[in-house]
Amino acid sequence: MKGKIFGIPVAVLLACVPLCARGEAAPEDRSFGDISIRYLAAGKKVIPSVTCIDDLNTVDIKLPDIVVENRGKKPVVIQDVEAIGKDGQDVVVTTRIRTEELSNSIRKSADAFAGKPYMPGLQLASGDIVIPGRITGSLKIDKGESAILLLSRMAFLHYVGHAEINSMELDVKILIGKKSKRLKYPVHLTHYESRGKYVFPLKGDLHMALVPLSYFHHRVFHSQEFAFDVVGANQKGAGFTEISASDPKRLSDFGIWGRDIFAIGDGTVVEAGDRFPESIMSDPALFSDGGYTQKVMMDQIGKIGFINAVAGNFIIIDHHNGEFSAYCHVQEGSMKVKSGEKVKKGQAIGRVGNTGNSSAPHLHFQLMDSKNFVTANGLPIMFENIGTDPMVIECPVTTNNLSFSDSIYFTVKSPVPGHP
Repeated sequence: MKGKIFGIPVAVLLACVPLCARGEAAPEDRSFGDISIRYLAAGKKVIPSVTCIDDLNTVDIKLPDIVVENRGKKPVVIQDVEAIGKDGQDVVVTTRIRTEELSNSIRKSADAFAGKPYMPGLQLASGDIVIPGRITGSLKIDKGESAILLLSRMAFLHYVGHAEINSMELDVKILIGKKSKRLKYPVHLTHYESRGKYVFPLKGDLHMALVPLSYFHHRVFHSQEFAFDVVGANQKGAGFTEISASDPKRLSDFGIWGRDIFAIGDGTVVEAGDRFPESIMSDPALFSDGGYTQKVMMDQIGKIGFINAVAGNFIIIDHHNGEFSAYCHVQEGSMKVKSGEKVKKGQAIGRVGNTGNSSAPHLHFQLMDSKNFVTANGLPIMFENIGTDPMVIECPVTTNNLSFSDSIYFTVKSPVPGHP
């Protein structure tokens, strides 16, 4: 799935929905005298991507979006923000966000959240948003105002070395009168590995693209932070890295189109949408144009709802362990399951299509901590039938997600190990 944060296309966004906090934000609002800092989204999880190759650790952390509120009488001015990663008490890595970047982001976020915002797209980007009252559009925060800092759009905390990153804090520098003060806001890190024994949702020669370390794509969205797209590789009449025959004229020219999608594990289908007509996304000359795709989505929202229009035809499975898998852009008329139905690991549940926000046939897959495609936290995932060997052969590798490069090629022979 593709998109931008402000305006179009992610904000293609569509119908208002009521806001409420789930009451599980961690940490809670932290007060520093008259200034308070909190996450923008309730229930936000900050999950590091962690890979160890041989004995070298690569840690990558998407910064949380925060709200800085002035409850005092005097105005304050935000000067800069530092994200600090620690190994115990030792500072291991620091990322500083410059004043100019903060100023531009605060202005854009004020525009996006002002008045009566269209919430589904903003929630898709940032999670279960709790919007403050009066929002400033500048670095200066007057009495009773709040500044929204979309840090996730500005920087990541990235470390490569022999240390571990087991704690983190945001150091927010503010000016009160003529005196600068640094406010240290602790960020709880949720070190996460998928709980289930899962199999990859497709088989055959595959190209996994736009994986979690591709910063500009899925990872900028809340529930899609660890999502990925899968297209076909080794196409007939094309090179291994090409996703279709040259000059495709129809959906069947894309090798992945129509391929079976498999449930990654046992579970229950908790939601499914199958109302997106693939006929309007069947001409490559049209759907390869982003403007056409956005218009199609806009046209469909009022007819089939936000999620079915953006995700295309989709299936969400509850694996009864706090994890939910989502399969998007499913081929029209191919779903083999319905909501409330139990499924087994490796069971065929549909076929790859080209529905929703798509520029070519592919499977968009993600793991989440709830069934809500818009506000759930995205979760990292590994698969028992996809090891790390296809990526790094020479050295032992441990990781919580497949993030070795921007694109990964491999072959899956069976959705269930030991079966043809």
